[in-house]
Amino acid sequence: MAKPGDIPFTVDLHMRLLLSLDRGHAVQRAVAGAVRPGARVLDAGTGTGLLSFVALAAGAAEAVAVDRHYVEMARALAAHNGLTDRMTVVEGDLSQLELSGVDLSRPFDLLLAFIHVNNPLVDEDRARMVYEVRDRYCAGDATVLPEAVRYRAVGCDRLDWDLPTELADLDEAAGTLRGAYGLDFQPLVDAAMQGVARSASRPESAVRPQWRSPTTMGSLRFPREDVRVLTASHDFATFDYTGPAFVGFPPEVRLTIATPGRLSGVIWTQELLCGGHSVWTTESYSPLATPRTVGAGDEVTLATGDEWRATNVLA
Repeated sequence: MAKPGDIPFTVDLHMRLLLSLDRGHAVQRAVAGAVRPGARVLDAGTGTGLLSFVALAAGAAEAVAVDRHYVEMARALAAHNGLTDRMTVVEGDLSQLELSGVDLSRPFDLLLAFIHVNNPLVDEDRARMVYEVRDRYCAGDATVLPEAVRYRAVGCDRLDWDLPTELADLDEAAGTLRGAYGLDFQPLVDAAMQGVARSASRPESAVRPQWRSPTTMGSLRFPREDVRVLTASHDFATFDYTGPAFVGFPPEVRLTIATPGRLSGVIWTQELLCGGHSVWTTESYSPLATPRTVGAGDEVTLATGDEWRATNVLA
């Protein structure tokens, strides 16, 4: 079951990702450069199978492509391109370490794990899964792509959306519903309130249908006319897949205010790193429960514990 804030990878979304040529070509170059001749490749979250196709074209001997959804499309594309003799498409959930029906007598040399959905609340668990899959199915000297995922935090005032305003509007809507239907819809309103901060976490352009080629998703950002940045960029966490073990997000993020103003939230920047270079940069947003006025030089500490993970709201 998808978590709140997860993205359903529909056929439409796969089309738009493929049409994001800047992103696609950057990842394509990284995969082709990581393939060793004769390598055995595990493609986690294969989608349409593109990265398996790239690995096979670069000299891999075999690719095992795994996904929870739409595996029929990956199989159809593999057959259409004459690759079924070297590519196996498996429907399974790697978060449960499922890889049924696959020969595991030989470990994998390359793990393709472009499974991040640009939302730290979802991607922390996905990062944990990458370490687990690497340790269970891959050779000791296997390559993992991306090799690392880096997060930075910037404090800001978001000008196009405000959490207290939306919560006040929802509270008013509860009264409207009671008057219109003579029933108390408070549980529904409460559920909507729980989701509003998550629904505003991504730039609007991330969900708007676009069919033109090329579109741009290699660097997905909030328009700067919609945010006023108040701090420098602060390092928050890095998942290094060349490292020994998974370590989750720290329990807090500390920001130093550079520009006085109203601090209403944090923009998280996520970078997927290959060969030490960022191949995919995206932003997401978490509001403060209560915006606060800050001055230059102020130190602000925000909790990134269970409450933030559950609601996307920072205390």
